[in-house]
Amino acid sequence: MKKVVLGISVLLLVASIGLFVYLYNKNNEINKEITEFKNNVESVEKAIDDDKKEIDEKEDEYEKLKEKVKVNMEELEIWESIKEKLQSALA
Repeated sequence: MKKVVLGISVLLLVASIGLFVYLYNKNNEINKEITEFKNNVESVEKAIDDDKKEIDEKEDEYEKLKEKVKVNMEELEIWESIKEKLQSALA
């Protein structure tokens, strides 16, 4: 009877050790995946920040160009007004 209990105890001990090793390896794999995911998230966040900076720069450039177009349109209207005055004076 003692041999049976001892045998079962040894089998349970071996099974426990095997389960521990399996769970330890799985934990290491999961930790590696988590680290990879964190690195991926960081790189995506960096890319998003870079894109935001680029968008801000483009918006600033757009606003400058819009203002330049506005000034050019005002100048064009002045020139057209002068042109019309000259044509009416020559006519």
